[in-house]
Amino acid sequence: MRLKSLELNGYKTFASKMLFEFSDSITAVVGPNGSGKSNIADALRWVLGEQSYGVLRGRKTEDMIFSGSEKRARSGMASVTVTFDNSDGWLPLDFSEVAITRRAYRDGQNEYLINQQKVRLKDVTELLAQSGLSERTYTVIGQGLVDAALTLKSDERRRLFEEAAGIGLYRTRKDQSLRRLETTLRNLERVEDILAELRPRVRSLERQAARAEEYSRLRADLRATLRQWYGYHWHSAQGELRARRKDAEQREQELNTAREQQRVLNEEVNQLRAQTQELRNQLNDWRRRLVELHASREDATKGLAVADERRRALAERREALTEEHKRIEGELRVLGDRLQEAKKDTQQYEVEAGEAQAKLDEANRDLAERQASREANAAKIEAARDFISRLERQHVGLVAQREQFQSKQARLQSEVAELQHNLGNLDADLANLQEQASAGQQAAERAESALQAALAELEQTELALDAERKRLDADEIKNRQLLARQAGLLAEIAGMEQAQLTASGFAEGARVLLEAAQQKRLGLRKGSLGRELVVPAELERAISAALGNYLDAVVLVDGKDADAALDILGTQAAAGALVPSGSGAVRMQAAPSGGLLGVAADLVQAPEELRSALDLLLGRTLVVSNRADAKPALERHPEATSVVTLAGELFHRSGQIEVRAPKAAAGLARPRQERELRIELEKVDAELETNQGSVQRLKGHIETAQEQVQHSQAAVQERRAELDAARRAVQERGLEVSQLENQLEWFRTQQRSLETEAATTLTELAGLADSEAGILQQQVTAKQDLENLIGSIEDVPTDEQHAQVAHWEMRLAVGQRALQEAQRRVQERRQALQLAKDQLAAQQERQAEVEDQARALAAEIEQLGGQGDTMGGEIAQIQAEIAPAEARLTEADAHLAQKQAAESQAMQTLSAAERNHTQAQIAMARQQEALDTLRSRVEDDFGLVAFQYEEGISGPTPLPLGNLVEQLPMLTELDPELEEVLKAQRAQIRRLGSVNLEAQQEYGEIKERVESMETQVSDLRSAETDLKQVISELDALMENEFRDTFERVAAEFKVIFGRLFNGGSARLVLTEEADMAATGIDIEARLPGKRAQRLALLSGGERSLTATALVFALLKASPTPFCVMDEVDAMLDEANVGRFTEVLRELSENTQFVVITHNRNTVQIADVIYGITMGRDTASQMISLKLDEVGEEYTR
Repeated sequence: MRLKSLELNGYKTFASKMLFEFSDSITAVVGPNGSGKSNIADALRWVLGEQSYGVLRGRKTEDMIFSGSEKRARSGMASVTVTFDNSDGWLPLDFSEVAITRRAYRDGQNEYLINQQKVRLKDVTELLAQSGLSERTYTVIGQGLVDAALTLKSDERRRLFEEAAGIGLYRTRKDQSLRRLETTLRNLERVEDILAELRPRVRSLERQAARAEEYSRLRADLRATLRQWYGYHWHSAQGELRARRKDAEQREQELNTAREQQRVLNEEVNQLRAQTQELRNQLNDWRRRLVELHASREDATKGLAVADERRRALAERREALTEEHKRIEGELRVLGDRLQEAKKDTQQYEVEAGEAQAKLDEANRDLAERQASREANAAKIEAARDFISRLERQHVGLVAQREQFQSKQARLQSEVAELQHNLGNLDADLANLQEQASAGQQAAERAESALQAALAELEQTELALDAERKRLDADEIKNRQLLARQAGLLAEIAGMEQAQLTASGFAEGARVLLEAAQQKRLGLRKGSLGRELVVPAELERAISAALGNYLDAVVLVDGKDADAALDILGTQAAAGALVPSGSGAVRMQAAPSGGLLGVAADLVQAPEELRSALDLLLGRTLVVSNRADAKPALERHPEATSVVTLAGELFHRSGQIEVRAPKAAAGLARPRQERELRIELEKVDAELETNQGSVQRLKGHIETAQEQVQHSQAAVQERRAELDAARRAVQERGLEVSQLENQLEWFRTQQRSLETEAATTLTELAGLADSEAGILQQQVTAKQDLENLIGSIEDVPTDEQHAQVAHWEMRLAVGQRALQEAQRRVQERRQALQLAKDQLAAQQERQAEVEDQARALAAEIEQLGGQGDTMGGEIAQIQAEIAPAEARLTEADAHLAQKQAAESQAMQTLSAAERNHTQAQIAMARQQEALDTLRSRVEDDFGLVAFQYEEGISGPTPLPLGNLVEQLPMLTELDPELEEVLKAQRAQIRRLGSVNLEAQQEYGEIKERVESMETQVSDLRSAETDLKQVISELDALMENEFRDTFERVAAEFKVIFGRLFNGGSARLVLTEEADMAATGIDIEARLPGKRAQRLALLSGGERSLTATALVFALLKASPTPFCVMDEVDAMLDEANVGRFTEVLRELSENTQFVVITHNRNTVQIADVIYGITMGRDTASQMISLKLDEVGEEYTR
């Protein structure tokens, strides 16, 4: 695969689109600082998916986009496209060219494209990961990365070798396997937690299923009793409803009769009320019309008065407009006369200005003729004066030159004497400096010896410090392990204490009683009996089997608490065991012999207040080793009631045998486990305290060692400063000696030169005297010619002509000013005349408006007078019709009052009938509601019921579903004892308490789920084993690949280091060869002519060259398709650059290089050169050069 091109558009300083096409071997990028060269390397990192903006020299996405300047707007988007030649199929895509594009917008969004198709960042990363590009830190080597390869810690430097080995894919698979293993373990833990929760629930559901079965039996008996009870009451309720319905029908007939009577009277009253209302409405209309007519007539009268007033105002306004019209016409005449006067003045001023201009032109022509004659003579005078000035300057120069030569001759003689004196002093100084240089060299040798001794002391101190730090790391790791163990023990103890407080793990009855005791509702000696016993581990199963159901029994304070405990258990429907205190039981005696271990009560420790309860339960139980010893023990001890083996097998004297599950002994183990945990916690606390003391001591030692290291480093710096000072002194003395020798030679050369120059000066002084005499003669002749020219120019005067020109220029200016004033007055008077005409037109329009208003007002006055006469006649007609209508209204009101009294009596009768009907309806509704309630109760108890309805009564009837529908019997009498039987059956169901009717089904489902989860546990454990095996295989594979790559890189590093330094040696060292998975990598270097030393003591150039050797070794052992180097050679001198370029040229056979550099020697080996500069708009600009094309041009 080959890096073909890189296209930038809007990225950082590359505001415009730029395309970089790369050579197959080496491409160089040059340019001044700040021009944007390194942005090319950043762009390549960015387009390949880099997400760290610190690496890209930015803080956010917006920093990747051209920010603009005063001369150029900012860009809205940054785009970079890198194109690879994939003809060899390096990238797993079926394309001969692969172009990867990344775009960024100012809102922070990023886009990724492969061959112009949008993809995700994950797709780009996976594509590059399959080719090994995404994980190569040394694919793009930025500024400072070379030196960083040396400053890395040994374990951090390991990553470079892992990338070269290409084990990133294996590490990814290992990480995936570890995550899957973690998920598997988490799922396994979760399944086991669920199983721990479900197993007790299975037992609880088993008991609930038994109770559900008992509940179903009692419910069936109750159902049979309820059939008889509901059958009797159903038919009885229907008879009562039938009677109530008949009474309601009779009341309804009475109500209908009263309503009919009331309706007839109401219609008569309404008819009379409508008649009287109609008369009233007619009277009101007439009265309202009279009011309106009176108001209208009054408005007409007021309108006439207003119209008269407006007519007088219009007459006054008409007179005023006539006067104003006359005034404006007078002003128009005056303005017209003034405009004509201004026009005449303007014409006169124009004539005067023309005459003045003609006179001025004539005066200027006369003046120009005289000035031309004077200027010809003046040019001759100026030429004569220039010639005289040149002669004077030549004379002055000759005089100055003569004086200079004389001064120079004296100076040369003085300098020759001074040089002879200085030569004697310099010989003495040279001998003294040679002695000082020899003494300085001896001092430098002594300072170098002291520096080597200080370096050796510093190395020993640092080794001691590293050893102390390793011991401190080990102790801190142990300290963290102890703290983790301490936290775990405390958590386990707290869990046990919390379980004791919350009665977790107790039987249901014991839990209920303990909670009651905590609430002070019951008096107990202690908690659960099993939790208060101290039983040896080997006897736990035996004692658990012997106690049986009494393992979680509670011990009462006295016998009076037994009733309270039984009531609590009955209320909660829980099973439990009670043991009274002070029972007076006597423990049997049996000495241990053979398989007999003793009496169970003797083998158990318990608080004194529980001893009597323990004697009661275990005082007659023997403990034997195995079942073979059980029967003999019972025969030898007739007072014993039972024998228990260590395996938990309980043999009763009556012959019964019980075997307890091993997990039943967990309750007895908890006190022992808690004691063991507390003992272990004490040990951990003590060990932690000791280890923390060791950590503090080691920290003190490390602080002391660090101070010693600092002291040694200061001593090294002091010795190095002394050595540098001594070397500088030797160098300075050598330079001074060289300078003195050079100075002596220069002085001797100067002496010979001065003597030659003095002889030449004497010859030149003689020639200067002859030249000076010739120049003086030429000056006399030139001055006489100048005086003749000055006399001829005074014969042509120009003063009178200048006065005439000034006179006519003034007359022309005055005339033009007067003309402008006249033109301005014409314009002003023309504007005033136009304004007066506009005012006259406006005044004429107002006069026309006044005439129109006067005609409209006369018509309005005539109309108002006619309206007043019409309204007076209409008022008289309405007043004549009102009196008869009022008499008819009085008669209609009296008839209406009689009918309203009869209607009131009918309303009282109707109200009584409605009350009776409502009461009958309520009674019938209540009986119907009682019947519905009874039906609901029957349906609640029986579900679907086929009710038998009497005539006139209806209700819902279920579908004929056979046995699914219940039938109620028809009973006319009820057994007197049936009510008592019903109460007894319901009481039995209530005593059962809450019953889970789904318990049997839930029990089956949960049991099946538990079995399924147990299978899952087995599968998860198998998966855990497989994943651990895969991780182990990947570790072995990565170790082999890493070791092989390390050996190849180490071999190449030795060779390349020697080539770059032209000697010396270096090697790569594993810090922990025994642990390849965690080992780091150190570098040991010995420069030519020096002994081995630490990397921190190397100079900048030496460090850069060493790091370059490491990078070249990595590229040689595991070549990448391409590599970008950003100013890697910045710290190298010319000799080192030559060896650097030689190795770079060899590596370019397998790797394509893009080198960003300032070094001309590095540029010379490139096939393609790009030059980057910064334009005035702060955008980077580019020029390119292909050296093979340049060669062809020059050959042509």
